[in-house]
This record gives sequence, structure tokens and C-alpha cells, in this order.
Amino acid sequence: MTKTQTAIMTIYVAIYLRLSRDDQNGNAESMSITHQRDMLMEYCEERGWTVYDIYIDDGFSGTTFERPGFQRMVEDIKSGCINVVLTKDLSRLGRNYVMTGQYTDFFFPEHGVRYVAVNDSYDSDKEDNDIAPFKNILNEMYAKDISKKIRSVRQTSAKQGKFMGSKPPYGYIKSSENKHQLEIDPPAAEIVKRLFREFAAGDSGRNIAATLNIEGVDTPAEYYYKQTGKRATRSDSSPQWGSATIMQLLKNQVYIGNMVQCKRKVSSFKTKKRLVTNPDAWVVMEDTHMAIIEPYTWERVQKRMEKTKRASSNNAIQANSTDEVNLFSGIIRCADCGAAMAFIRRERKNGADKITYRCVRYNNNGKNTCSPHTIDGEVLETVILADVQHHAKMAVKDENKLLNRLLSFSGREAGNKKAAQDKTLRDTTSRIRFIEDASRKLFEEKIQGNVPDSIFKKLFADYEKELTELEGQAADLKRTMQDEADGKANVQKWIELAKECLSLDKLDRAMAYQLIDQVEIHEQEDESGLPTFVLLTGATMPWMWAKCENTAASFTRRAICLFAPTCIFRSF
Repeated sequence: MTKTQTAIMTIYVAIYLRLSRDDQNGNAESMSITHQRDMLMEYCEERGWTVYDIYIDDGFSGTTFERPGFQRMVEDIKSGCINVVLTKDLSRLGRNYVMTGQYTDFFFPEHGVRYVAVNDSYDSDKEDNDIAPFKNILNEMYAKDISKKIRSVRQTSAKQGKFMGSKPPYGYIKSSENKHQLEIDPPAAEIVKRLFREFAAGDSGRNIAATLNIEGVDTPAEYYYKQTGKRATRSDSSPQWGSATIMQLLKNQVYIGNMVQCKRKVSSFKTKKRLVTNPDAWVVMEDTHMAIIEPYTWERVQKRMEKTKRASSNNAIQANSTDEVNLFSGIIRCADCGAAMAFIRRERKNGADKITYRCVRYNNNGKNTCSPHTIDGEVLETVILADVQHHAKMAVKDENKLLNRLLSFSGREAGNKKAAQDKTLRDTTSRIRFIEDASRKLFEEKIQGNVPDSIFKKLFADYEKELTELEGQAADLKRTMQDEADGKANVQKWIELAKECLSLDKLDRAMAYQLIDQVEIHEQEDESGLPTFVLLTGATMPWMWAKCENTAASFTRRAICLFAPTCIFRSF
């Protein structure tokens, strides 16, 4: 556009206003949208320019040009409605040096648009604009510096256990008094508890999702919208529950009171694209808020998810495949190669089904990879149910006796360990108190001038170092002792579940998942030629080693309940 054309052409101005939180930096009034509008309107009035429209992006960073107000202005420029773009300064247009230059040097001239940045004395119709590229570089450097500071603040806040997300996890809300503190949202928390309860009981993520959809339970995204009026991001905005959503919730540590943050980062301060960070870079802080799920249920769910993953990776097969999920899916595996056991269903001559389990590697690849480890499914189920019911009957007769008996399997060694732990904790606590008292006395002596500075600094540094180490040791020991104490609660939970099996004729899938952690199938152990299996029940429950014949009609069994390699209880 020439100066002659400018003189005779009507000026149609696009006033562009932008403000982001990063731009305020203590100058909220001078940088405000209102201040920008007033200043630029006055500038147009003084020159008799016609304002075509005002385009506003409030709360948008200058490092990206995907802003609604800016994009609307671009469309009007393409339509020929505007011939002047007016901003307060170059940084209002953008803080990305390359992209800002694309618009000022190419897009605007190609569409006959004059660009004016008032405070920077920039006018594209004038020839003395050599300083503009340098100002754009400085604006970009400012944005980069702000980005680093924000990232540092977020990292520090995350390490302090503060919630830094914009949207709270499903089942929680932000505290009205402190937006960085999570509080339980009772309605959603009940759904979370249900998910964990049903999955721990053996139901699949797909079935749980299907049931929720049938019942019309709102998805996390829909629930959030109804509570806040805000739509969720595209990645979690599905109108239907799915197994992926269920699994994502089940593995979120937030439900046991832990905060896991900094799992994603932007690839560059110039873009909003977020990348998944290495787990080593995640910030995990424990006990930052009230838990929804108790530790026992959490552990059961995580173990089951791991079993399901392992079973999938081992390519477990099911002969004559149907949609049925077998009783021990994700639980049973070959003791020698670690692979899953193939679930094989065959029809007998009388029309009845015969179920057996066989090492999947042997089944797929033959004897060069492993041996069969074949075991009759009905026998396996019968032996396990019989042993569980045996312990349940003992519990009915005298629960305390059974509890103490199970807990005493570790024998004198466990008792000695507990006594040693108690003594160590007492000694450590006593030493901590001594150092605290000594430090106070040292300060008093220093104040009274009885201790030289050099000696005071050395003694105080030594005390401080030892105190830090002792406090760490005490905290670790308390956690260990608490974990071992929780073992009693786990055993009690197992006993209660076992009692529910007394009236069962067959072991169902839900009970199998709650009672059994793992079943390992061994090959023939001795001259009898009978297949054997090892059963691990519960996080702290014993191993049971059973031997069975390959028919359902008759079987012999031997159970070895084991808490430690040197402490064995046998029941025949």
C-alpha cells in the first residue's frame, strides 16, 4: 500500500487486544484489556480512522496463534474487510518470533494490510522499522523465561503435595478454601469404590463399563460438565463408559491418597502439545489428601491388573474358544517357564465337558520349549475349594485360634524380629531426643559465650546430620512395622472371605480372585507320578502345595502352609 493510496482510501481498522496471565507481571492495570481498548480507540479517533471491529483474546498466550479472536481477525482480513491492524505493542500480536514475523512480513503485506504497534512506534508504512525484528526476539525470550519460571513453580508446588491440575480427578473436588487441596466428592467417590470393588471381585473392565452404561451412570467427563458447566478435553470426553476409562481410574494412585504429577510436559513453550514424561521424572507425594480406597483393595486390584497383563502377554489360549472367561484366568501359570496355562475344553464321549490346563508354550511350540504340566481343571478346583473350606471350618470353630496359628507360622524368628524392631525404634527415638536436648544446650552455651564459633558450628553440623539420618531411619522402621502389622488385617480379611465358601459346591470366579493370588503348576515331583501345584493365597497368606491324581473321582492332597522358608506347617 503506497502513501497516496493511504491518503485517499478509507481506513478500516481491526483493533486487536490480547492479555494472558503471564503478561500481567504486577502491571495489571496498564496491561488490561480495558486499558488497551481505551488507548487504541483514542488513537483511531485522533486520526479519523474507522474501527471495523475489536478482536479480543483474554487469557491466551502470545506463543501460539491458535487464538479465537486472532483467527476471526485473520478471516476478516482474507475477506477484504480490514486494511489496518492496530495493537498496543508488538508483544500483543505475539511472542513467537518466527510466527510474528510471518504475519508482519508476509501475511499482512500480501493482503494489503498496514500494521501499527503504537507503543513500539512501529508502522509498516514507514521505512524505519529495523528495530522490530529485535523487539520480536526479545518478546520471545520473555515468553521463554516466563515458561521456565512457571515450570519451576509447578515442579516445586508438586513436591509440596499441592494439586496443580485445572480439573480435579474423578471422585474429588478442589477445596473451596484452598484450590491446591483435594476433597472427596461423595457421589463420584461411591462410583470409584464400586469400580474397585467389582474389579477386585473378578469382573472385567468391559463388563463393568457395560453395566454402568446400562444404568445410565454419567461418565467422568459428563459428571464434570454437569457439576461445573465446563466441557472436558477431547481425550476424555467420550459419552460412554469404556474399559480403557475403567483401567485408567483403577491404576490412579490418587485414590489411596497419593499425588502423582508432572506426568506430561509441553514439547516447547511455543506450542501446547504435551508429551508423556519418563516415569522417573514424575513427582509422587504420599498422603496428600483423604483416600477413597483402602490399601487392601488397592493391592488386590493392582495384582489382578498385573495378572491380566501377564496372561495377555503370554498369549494364553482357550481351545474351542468362546466368550467365557475361565475360573483361573490370569491366576494360573507354569512353575517352570512362567507362561500362562492354556484353558482346554474337550467334549467327552458322554457329551460332558472335560477341562484341563496345559502350559501354553508347550501347547503352542512343543516339547522343546517346556513340558506339558497338564492338570485336570475339576480336580484343581475341588482341591482348592476343599482346602479353603477346611480353613473356614477351623475359623468357625475357633477364629482366634486359627488367626494366631496362621500368624505364628513365622515362629520364634518373627517374634524375635518384632522384638528387635521395637528395641531399635526405642533406641533410635531415645537418641533423637538426646540430640535435640544436646542441641538446645549447645545453643544456650553459645549464647552465654561459653562455646567458640568454630566448635559450635562443627558440633551443630554433626548433630544436624545425625538427627536427619536417625529421623529417616525411624520413619522407615515405622513404615515397615506398620506394613507387617497390616498383615494381620489381611489374614482376617482372608478368613472372612473363606467363611463365605462354606456353602459353595463350586468355587466361582469372584471368590477365586479374592482368595487366590497365584497358582503355579509343577511337573511330577516324585516317584508317584502325580502332578502338583502350588497355591499362594492373599498378600500375607501361606503357600499351599497340593498333590492330586488326574481324576475327579479320587484324589490325594497334601498342603504345606508356609510363611517363611524355615517355618512350615503341614496339614493332611
